[in-house]
Amino acid sequence: MTLISVEKTVSMHFVQFVMMALMTFNATAASPVETELHAEQWELSRSGERLLGITGLADVVNEWSTDTRQQIELQYPGGEEGELWVYQLMDWLVALGIPSASQVAVPGSGEGDLIRLRVIRSGEQFR
Repeated sequence: MTLISVEKTVSMHFVQFVMMALMTFNATAASPVETELHAEQWELSRSGERLLGITGLADVVNEWSTDTRQQIELQYPGGEEGELWVYQLMDWLVALGIPSASQVAVPGSGEGDLIRLRVIRSGEQFR
C-alpha cells in the first residue's frame, strides 16, 4: 500500500468514528433522565436524605438542577390514594429545593404502587 492510500483509509475510518460518536452523543443527550418510585420504597423513605438515597431519585434531582428551566414530570396512579401520594412526594421535592412550578403531576402511571419521575425540557418535544 502506498502512503496516500493508507492516509485515505485512516481518514475514512476517522470520519466513520466521528459520525458514530456524534450519533451516540445525540441519542444520549436526547434521552430523558427517569426513575420509578415504588410504594414500599416510599413507606421507608420519609426524610429528604432517605429519598435521595433511592436509586435514580438523586439522578432526577441532579439532572433538573443542571437546568432549572426543565420540569420533573411525576406520573402517578390515579385515584385519591395516588393523588395523596404524589402531592406528598411533590412537597418533599419542594423541601429539597425544586419549586412546585417545576413539577408536573400526571395521572396514569399504569400501576397502583408506582410513581414514575422524568426530567422533561419545557417547551420542547422531549417526551
